[in-house]
Amino acid sequence: MKIYQFIADNAGAAVEQIRRQLGPRAVVLNIRQLPAEGISRLWARPRIEVLAGVEAETPVTSRPAAGTETGLLNVRDEEVSSIHPSSGVQEEGGGPSVLGSSELFARQARSSGAGDPVKLGTVNGNWRLPGVLRDMGLAPVHAHQLNDHLQHRHGELPPVNLREEISMACAALAEWWDRKPLPPSTSSVHVFVGPFGSGKTTALCKWLTQATLLAGHSARVWRLDGSTANTAESLSVYGEILGVPVARSLTFEDGPPPEVAFIDLPGVDWKDAAAVRELARRLTELPPAQVHLVLNAAYEMPVLLAQAQAFRQLPVQDIVLTHLDEETRWGKVWNLVLGTNYRVGWLSAGQNIPGMFVAATPGEILSRQFALK
Repeated sequence: MKIYQFIADNAGAAVEQIRRQLGPRAVVLNIRQLPAEGISRLWARPRIEVLAGVEAETPVTSRPAAGTETGLLNVRDEEVSSIHPSSGVQEEGGGPSVLGSSELFARQARSSGAGDPVKLGTVNGNWRLPGVLRDMGLAPVHAHQLNDHLQHRHGELPPVNLREEISMACAALAEWWDRKPLPPSTSSVHVFVGPFGSGKTTALCKWLTQATLLAGHSARVWRLDGSTANTAESLSVYGEILGVPVARSLTFEDGPPPEVAFIDLPGVDWKDAAAVRELARRLTELPPAQVHLVLNAAYEMPVLLAQAQAFRQLPVQDIVLTHLDEETRWGKVWNLVLGTNYRVGWLSAGQNIPGMFVAATPGEILSRQFALK
């Protein structure tokens, strides 16, 4: 991606420049306020700097391979990727035909001697992909669930072609995802709740940037207190940069309503049942809204599931998973999909605003786990 710098007096002017010069596929990478220089700072308004670029339109199946430490399974679409259960993976042209992470197929590698080819055969008739996904963070119970499903639908033994097996497993996971449709809501108000340090304010700012700079919507933000004070001063500063009003109390000014609105509430101690009940009560005082539970995806799975359970009494629309740049085992996401009644709605990575903030879909998650060539 080639990155371009835009300097403008306000967000609206920056958007106009970006759309005119880069077109509709432009991606905003960062935005910051520039102080006036010299003596002019006494009267001149600060300008803003926006970094934007254009992503190349690359199909999922041609996503470049990441390093082996990322937990991606890279499969070449060649004849050598058709692997019989009893055969090993032979090297050709100095490089292996199947590349995995440091832990990929670790069980088979440990069972073979040094220098022996890694076996991709089934174990006790099981398919290969459930074990691979388990190494990528999928809980063992869900790995067994997937294995049973694949055996019931496609037979006891997996296909000899590894790419075909990946396709079948991904189709099964996508089918389970679609069993939890997004609850209908006509509200354009979004409320962010979650534990301390989950990244609520950063996720809100990312969404706000996409809504205003890319979609061109009018917006408003409320930074409200809960049982504790909301100390996210950065939200007010960022709203000033974007030209979006950020209010400290839930009051409505005259004029047309905004096309989208965001409410930021302070984090709560998820282990304190009384604090969670108070948060639930606080939500009843707000206008009808979509409630988003923000969780830190870098936490270990038992903690994530316990946090999701702690907020069960709230009218949660979906889960926003943050800190995904700190977690390579994206298979963990499926544990929330398969093991809770929540739907995962959004994926966020990094502290840069807007940075990565995308709607969660089976394709988005699976493409991060598998890189097919």
